Amino acid sequence: MSGYKLVYFPIRGRGERTRLAFAAAKIDFEDTRLPFEEWAKEKASGRPPFGHLPYIVTPEGKILGQSSSITKYICKKGGLCPADSFDEATADSIGDEAMDLVEAVIKLHFEKDEKKKEESTKKFFETTLPDELKHFEAILKSRDGGNAFFLGEKLTSADILFFDFCNSFLSKGEPTVPEPLKKFPLLEKHYNRVLNVPELNAWITKRPKSEL
Repeated sequence: MSGYKLVYFPIRGRGERTRLAFAAAKIDFEDTRLPFEEWAKEKASGRPPFGHLPYIVTPEGKILGQSSSITKYICKKGGLCPADSFDEATADSIGDEAMDLVEAVIKLHFEKDEKKKEESTKKFFETTLPDELKHFEAILKSRDGGNAFFLGEKLTSADILFFDFCNSFLSKGEPTVPEPLKKFPLLEKHYNRVLNVPELNAWITKRPKSEL
């Protein structure tokens, strides 16, 4: 095997953060989009380390699961993780919080009780999300007045994971600023700053369209 291989479904979902990381890190990879009807066979093969997707296969043939861990691994390979240990932990905390929001949105999407789904969605977008965005903006502002990336002048995994939440789950993958961010000027600028990273912009422009 000559390069990296990412195995995930033909959607953005939990796999897009890794695709973004590969793009930002300028690392070529095989984007294997497994049809949903082939999932049972793939799972039975034992290849997915924890019995779910995504996972990557390294050039050496090693297999790694869990999307956040994969994303951080790729960012480290591409020099997109802070050198300072505290900054690295800060980047992890930002990424973890963004992933909590991703899981909350996914839970809402798959809620089968329509009444509960409507009530929970309303609460999330009117209360939970604005409160969370206040925290993200405060953290962003603490570095360079919020006029750069989360950890300063350099793009890191924190920016990629937060952007992925905003783009994939709030903007439905479109290269537009999601409505909730427009109430937070620094986060809106940050979104556009990440979107305009050439490698990320190129990936977002060419990637296959998908509902999720």
